[in-house]
Amino acid sequence: MASNPGLLTDWPWKKLGSFKYGFLVPLVAHSFYSFATKEKAERDVTNFLVLPFLLSRVLHAHIWNLVSRRLTAIEKNRIVDKEIDLDQIARENDWDEQILMNGLVLYLGGMMIPGASKLSVYRSDGIIITVLLHAGPVEFVYYWFHRALHHHYLYSRYHSHHHASIVTQPISSVIHPFAEHIAYFMLFGTPIIATILSGTASIVSIFGYITYIDLMNYMGHCNFEFVPPCLFSIFPLLKFMFYTPSYHSLHHTQFRTNYALFMPLYDYIYGTMDKSSDALYEAWVRRQEETPDAVHLTTLNSADEQQT
Repeated sequence: MASNPGLLTDWPWKKLGSFKYGFLVPLVAHSFYSFATKEKAERDVTNFLVLPFLLSRVLHAHIWNLVSRRLTAIEKNRIVDKEIDLDQIARENDWDEQILMNGLVLYLGGMMIPGASKLSVYRSDGIIITVLLHAGPVEFVYYWFHRALHHHYLYSRYHSHHHASIVTQPISSVIHPFAEHIAYFMLFGTPIIATILSGTASIVSIFGYITYIDLMNYMGHCNFEFVPPCLFSIFPLLKFMFYTPSYHSLHHTQFRTNYALFMPLYDYIYGTMDKSSDALYEAWVRRQEETPDAVHLTTLNSADEQQT
């Protein structure tokens, strides 16, 4: 909970507990019934695939969290060398709220937006438009919105809830008040709506874009570093287009730097990049180089045993 909770902090279905998924039941039943009873040419494949897609998102999150907790437990590549406390575990227990909201938006959007229910499987022009809209307007608007969230008025009412997790884990990335998620859904929905209205959307572009957001979110909050340095050696400009877990971890420990979503470019442009970003990443590289590839065990000979 934020230090001074504002309007729309809680999710509408908070008091329902596990029964909150009841909102999806009629929508799932309708999509399956429609798919089973209509002729092949009239079937709404997009709506039928929403449930499997939501389940894949849950699995994706669990895999990241299991790997992160395992590596954190054995202290391999851990960035912030602290333990996750019980308060954080309880606070992040409802990480799946945004998946439920995503399901409602996808089902209802498919019914209400013209053309959303009749998508092709793949269109390259829709993917290109999605990439361009994300790299430009989405990343730019997110950067300034994120900076606004760190103003004391919005921070105390909303964003402090997310920053209560100093030692992050993958699901920490989606722990926000309901009002923040509304803003994020509107922002990330921009490329999706644009491609649907322009007739260039596809199942791959929509589901792929949401999966990309999940992947980058989970990676940035996993508290272990794994991006190989050779990647930045081969592609130097990648440091402006692709953030690392150590880069984003500094935002959770320093608070006033590294505001970018997934592209550090805007932190470089507007002077909010943490000056220790490169040093933190290079420290991990040195740890990797110092780690022995193998440990050779030897046994004492009989003479040595007698002396001891």
